Amino acid sequence: MRVSTSSANLFRRIAVIVLALISAMLVPGASVAAQERVPTGQRQLVGVVRDAGGAALEGVAVSIPGLSARTDARGAFALQTGNVDTVTIALRMVGFEPVDALLTARNGLWDTVLVQMEPTAQRLGGVKVTETLTRAALGLRNFEDRRARGIGTFITREEIVARGSSRLSDLLRTKRGVNVIRGRVRFVAYTSGRSTMCQPDIWLDGTRSQAMEVDELLPSTVEAIELYPYLSTIPAEFQRVGANTTPCGTIVIWSRIPNGKSP
Repeated sequence: MRVSTSSANLFRRIAVIVLALISAMLVPGASVAAQERVPTGQRQLVGVVRDAGGAALEGVAVSIPGLSARTDARGAFALQTGNVDTVTIALRMVGFEPVDALLTARNGLWDTVLVQMEPTAQRLGGVKVTETLTRAALGLRNFEDRRARGIGTFITREEIVARGSSRLSDLLRTKRGVNVIRGRVRFVAYTSGRSTMCQPDIWLDGTRSQAMEVDELLPSTVEAIELYPYLSTIPAEFQRVGANTTPCGTIVIWSRIPNGKSP
């Protein structure tokens, strides 16, 4: 299978291997998935995701337009595509570099795909731990207060469910000051009278996550989102301290509460 991408780094992160029927039996989960009955007019795309050390990665979000799945304990996934010869596949997992690639079928069939994901080093801000320092104390309980002030743009769990999107970037695409470029969310910054695209800071549950992209998280795991496209609108608790600031904004993401109750 051929992989088309404009990023040279992507070729170092993803390896697509063409397997014969015998070798497919050696890929965990691939031979099982291949035995599933595929409806007429559809094709089955199967693969395995591993880390740089060759260990299987469980829970990786794998998606193609209109459909998504997660890898199992063996790192295996299976998706059914339409009767098409090309499809864009995206893989996301917190702590790993996102992978995007254009796959091309051969002779009307998809080859088994083997993907290697590289870890992303993230610097987490210091947090003083006390008995009362919880995610709620870090800001989620003040979500409605910030929303009432109307400074930023706020997305609630109800809106996330209503949109029914498989990618968080799709939820942000129509918001003011936001551009989505190949699945990556960028804000519009104005410097010297010219507009440029810049990467916003992302805060997850009160902690700044460096180099994170929003599509590393599934919408089903998100409780609420706050958007502050401009430096002047960012609340003090979500501003970088002791670092050079850029003419960009901030995205604050709150993951879902396990028991479904507000703090």
